[in-house]
Amino acid sequence: MEKILPIISDLSIIFFDLLIFSKMIVLKNKKTVNKLMIYVGCAVIITAYFFATYIYNLAASVSSVLCMSVPSLLLFYCFSEYKDARFFLTFCFVDTTSLIIAFFGRYAGILSGRSGSVVSLCVVDLLFSVLYFTGRPYFQRYTELLETVNEGWGAMMASTCIIYFGLVFIAAYPKPLVERIEYAPSYLTFCAVVLSSYAVFIKSIVKTKKINEQFQLLQKEKKFHKLAYIDALTEIGNRAAYMDKINMLERTRCGNKVCVLVFDMNDFKNINDTLGHQMGDMALKAAADVLRQVFPEPSYSVFRIGGDEFSAFAQNQTEAEIGARLGQLNQLMKEKSAAVGIPLSLSVGYEFVGANDTLEKCFYRADQKMYQAKKEQKLGEEERGACL
Repeated sequence: MEKILPIISDLSIIFFDLLIFSKMIVLKNKKTVNKLMIYVGCAVIITAYFFATYIYNLAASVSSVLCMSVPSLLLFYCFSEYKDARFFLTFCFVDTTSLIIAFFGRYAGILSGRSGSVVSLCVVDLLFSVLYFTGRPYFQRYTELLETVNEGWGAMMASTCIIYFGLVFIAAYPKPLVERIEYAPSYLTFCAVVLSSYAVFIKSIVKTKKINEQFQLLQKEKKFHKLAYIDALTEIGNRAAYMDKINMLERTRCGNKVCVLVFDMNDFKNINDTLGHQMGDMALKAAADVLRQVFPEPSYSVFRIGGDEFSAFAQNQTEAEIGARLGQLNQLMKEKSAAVGIPLSLSVGYEFVGANDTLEKCFYRADQKMYQAKKEQKLGEEERGACL
């Protein structure tokens, strides 16, 4: 029995190591046949370690490397979905934890004297069982994180690899630690530090997953917001966004100077009829680009409120500033017209909101001024045409 128990203890360590590792990687193909091949491979690894150590009397450290560590790395690497830092991080993490538990078991056995083999086996099985059953929810979250996060694994992998090789080196050099047991308390302290670091690591993984989920939710909300409030063609605010802005300004404009501007494209119907709707869409995009450039946030808000009609709100701007912006608008529209090869111009009307005004009344007056400007422009063009 004294000879069998250490064998069972070693095989338990290998069994749990492979079991936990199989739960923490993402398989490339989750078909039953692939899982069966992994289980068969694990059985071969355990059998090879048994024969190498207890039949051919190889040193346990040599058998562990040749018959367990290297074969298990290759086995799981072949079936893993990810063959980058994520895989090697997981491998070193599991192997390090297994190495620490194995040493705890052996050290407990040494301290227990004659019943050491029994105590060592019990400690190893107890620690692995606690790790496995308490860690199952975290294993699932870990694999989900592997699938959802693609960056940031390299630094963690490097740290885990250093810890792994450090533990192996200290345990084996200049001779096996079981032969210099006086250093065991220092090694156990180091192991405790490593395990506490891994506990923080696991918690950070869970938090990272939650952050990633919140990020995904935020992206969905942004997408829905864009669909609801952004004009699909011009990528400026649509009529719904315009109405929201009106409601916000009505609530908060006390003490703020607000100006309502209304714009309408000249001869837009003619562009659609003679050049086609594709060119008409290009004209609307060009006009929106210029409006966004001339009336930048946060002092201004620009919207497409329907068809070829746009509107903007200016906050805390003087009439001289508005006039200068409109002069810049005319110049940029001419330059844009030459660039896209489409005749582009905007008629505009604007009105400052009075103390007893509502934005809707102000919009109506600005709209009337815009149509008056459009009418005067057409009359001017007709007169110039008659002179020619």
